[in-house]
Amino acid sequence: MIGKLFEFLEVDAETRASALVLSDLLTPHFEDIIEGFYSKVQAFDISPHVTDQAIEMLKQKHKRHSSALFHSQFQEEYFASIRRIGIRHRDIALSPKWYVAGYMRLKLAFIEVIIRSDYSIVTKGQRVKTLEKYIAIDMALALSTYDAVIVD
Repeated sequence: MIGKLFEFLEVDAETRASALVLSDLLTPHFEDIIEGFYSKVQAFDISPHVTDQAIEMLKQKHKRHSSALFHSQFQEEYFASIRRIGIRHRDIALSPKWYVAGYMRLKLAFIEVIIRSDYSIVTKGQRVKTLEKYIAIDMALALSTYDAVIVD
């Protein structure tokens, strides 16, 4: 199944190489981006499970997951991680609409970093395409796992 998704999204060796470069660009900004994200989540009171106590742990897990995504060779460790995310979302009754909306906030912050980079306009476009592909994979797998777990 994952092979078909990669084929559909045209994830090839060039995309994987671009993801590593993208990671180098984004990683120094993860702290601020994730900090801003959780501030917004708290301000909107999206889930009662996102408490002050949970926030620090969530931030660290989120940074690790973001880094793992862009470095991922999409092996079993990554799939196990994304399954745990789906299960946790089910356990706290997080609506998929909030998952997608939250990911959109993160994606827009990542795109801002790309836009402000010194890359040429063509390279910026390539990096955004890579970002879109990797986020689509991550969201598709998390949501499909989340849905499958809900049905269980």
